[in-house]
Amino acid sequence: MSEIITDKLTGKTSAGDVTITSEGGSATMQLQQGVAKMFAYIEGDATPTITGSFNTASLTDEGVAVVRANLTNAMSDTTFTNMGLPKESAFKCMIQELTTGDIRSTSSMVLKSHSVSASADIDGRNYMIFGDLA
Repeated sequence: MSEIITDKLTGKTSAGDVTITSEGGSATMQLQQGVAKMFAYIEGDATPTITGSFNTASLTDEGVAVVRANLTNAMSDTTFTNMGLPKESAFKCMIQELTTGDIRSTSSMVLKSHSVSASADIDGRNYMIFGDLA
């Protein structure tokens, strides 16, 4: 088996364009499109704290069940895809509320946690973003 050891991959056509072939060999995808651009594990219900992260500069507690994740490196636009999951099984949903105000930008996103019946702070939340960095 061959091994490639490198600190940097550069596409031949353009620097950020690295294509990989699927396991079955019939499809290709851009490598940079398939990797998470941000992730954070947040602990603490009263005082949210980042305990593990990538591309997450800080948190802003914006009230009960709402925290803003501030990115180290901005996204190229606000059409990124995100996901949130709770650590506690009593909480059935983790969502990003997109109904009011400026809660999603290229440099941050608002994260909201809730149980089946009400918004609530929880201890242990996982978040991630997929999309294009600026």
